[in-house]
Amino acid sequence: MKRALISLSDKSNLAEFAKELVSLGYEIISTGGTLDALKKAKIPAKAVSSVTEFPEIMNGRVKTLHPKIFGGILAIPTNEDHVKQAKENDIAFFDLVAVNLYPFEKTINNPMSDWNEKIENIDIGGPSLIRAAAKNYQFVNILTDPNDYTLIIDELKKNQCTTIETREYLAHKAFSHTAAYDSLIADTFRKEYKHKNENILTIGKPIKLRLRYGENPHQNAGFYESQYDNIIEVVHGKQPSYNNYLDIDSALKLIINFDEKAVAIIKHTNPSGVATADTLLEAYEKAFATDTISPFGGIVIVNDTLDLECAKAINKVFTEIIIAPALDNDVLDFLKKKKDRRIVIYKKEELYKLKSHRNVVSCLNGYLCQEIDNVDINNEKWSYVTNEIPSEENLRSLLFAWKVVAKAKSNAICLAKGTQTIGLGIGQTSRVDAMKIALDRAEEMGFDLQDAVCASDGFFPKTDSLELLAKKGIRAVIQPGGSVADQDVIDCCNQAEVAMVLTGTRHFRH
Repeated sequence: MKRALISLSDKSNLAEFAKELVSLGYEIISTGGTLDALKKAKIPAKAVSSVTEFPEIMNGRVKTLHPKIFGGILAIPTNEDHVKQAKENDIAFFDLVAVNLYPFEKTINNPMSDWNEKIENIDIGGPSLIRAAAKNYQFVNILTDPNDYTLIIDELKKNQCTTIETREYLAHKAFSHTAAYDSLIADTFRKEYKHKNENILTIGKPIKLRLRYGENPHQNAGFYESQYDNIIEVVHGKQPSYNNYLDIDSALKLIINFDEKAVAIIKHTNPSGVATADTLLEAYEKAFATDTISPFGGIVIVNDTLDLECAKAINKVFTEIIIAPALDNDVLDFLKKKKDRRIVIYKKEELYKLKSHRNVVSCLNGYLCQEIDNVDINNEKWSYVTNEIPSEENLRSLLFAWKVVAKAKSNAICLAKGTQTIGLGIGQTSRVDAMKIALDRAEEMGFDLQDAVCASDGFFPKTDSLELLAKKGIRAVIQPGGSVADQDVIDCCNQAEVAMVLTGTRHFRH
C-alpha cells in the first residue's frame, strides 16, 4: 500500500484531495488538526503517533521529528542498504507528503499578536518534512500548494505515478516555499530586535501578480509582495503594470514627506509638479501649473481624502492613475466613468512603515540593498553660510523644495515659490543643465522668478549654476554642500545677495 503524510495549516480542498488518495489505494498518516478534519469528513487516517509509537508532546512542538517518519521520506527505494535498514527498523516508505506551514505571516501582521504568539507560529517540523521530501523528489511527491492537488490526482489516475518533471516542479516549489518562510522569520527578527545582519540578504516574497509585461512589452514581469503587508488596493481599473508600480512607489515615497494637504503629479517616477495648500483643489491647481503638458497620462497622488471638487479638476486631464488614502462620497462613481483609469487607495498608516524598509534592486548577477532615503527635516543642524539669512517665508519654501528635490532623479533642481514648485530640472548629467531646464520651464509657464527659492539634491561643483539663478532673481538656495568649491559658491551668493543654506545631507536618486 502506498502512503501519504498530510499535515496542513491551510486545509483548502483537503477532504476532496484525501478522498481521491484513498480511492487510489493510499494510506493516510496525519497530525493534530488535519487528522481531526479528516476524521470529521469520515476519511480513514492514522495518527503520526501510531507510526512513531511516541505521543505528540510539548504542545505539539514535537510530533513528526522521528526516524520512522523521516526515514520513510528520505529512504531511496532503489538503494539496497536503505531498504535493508528500513526493514530492520520497521520503517515504511512514504510516496507523498502534503505539508504547508503555520500561518506565521498572518500572525505577525495581526496587531493583537504578542511576541510569544509569533514565536509559537514558527513551524519546525513542517519545513523539515518539506525539505526532506523535496530532497528525495525522485521518489516522493511533495505538495505545499493546494492548487497542485488536481495536477497530482490526475497524473496518479492516469499513470499510477507522477512524472519526474512534475516531481521536479513540486520540489522547486517546495524549496521556494521554505526559503520564503525562513526569510520572513529572519526579517521579523531584524525588525523586532533591530539587528542588522548584512552578511545575508533575505527577500523571500511570494508572487502576488503576474504582470502582462515588464518595462516594455517583450519583457516578462511579476509583482512579489507579502500577502498581509500590501499598502495599496486598486478599486477601479486594470491591475497596475510594471511601470505603474514604479510610478506608484515613487509617488508614495514623495507624498510621505508632507503633513499638510499636498498633491503631487508624477510622470515616469519623477514629479512634474508638487504643491501644498489649505485645500486639495488649490494644491492640485498649483502642482498642475508647474508643468501643464507632462501631467497628460501621468499619476496624481493626494495625502488627504479626495473630495469631488478636486476630483473634477483632475478629471479635466487624462490621468492614468489617481492615488488617495480615501475618497469622499460620490467621488469613486464620478471617477469610474473613465474605464481606462486606475483608482488606487493606499493605507496611510501602513505607508509610514516604508520609512523602515529597504530598497533592493538587481545589479549584474547580484543585488544591491540600501535603507530607504528618508527626508528627515532637522533644520536646527543646517548651516546658514551667507551674509543674507533666509526670511521666514523663504525658509518655509526651502523646506518644501528640499522635500521635493530629494525624490527627483539626479541631477535635480527644484525651484519653488511658497509651497509650490514652479520649475523642475530632473535627471541631467550636469547640474548646470538641470538648472537651465528648471529656469526655462518656469519662464515658459509664466512664473515670476523674483524671490523664488532653489533646492539642489547635490552640491554645486562650480559657481555657474548660482550665477544663472542669481540673474533671474532667486533669493535663497538650499543644498547639501561638501564640494571643494563651497567657498567659491558662498562668495558668489554673497556677491549676488542670495541666501544659502547647507544641510550636510545629499539626496541623490538614481
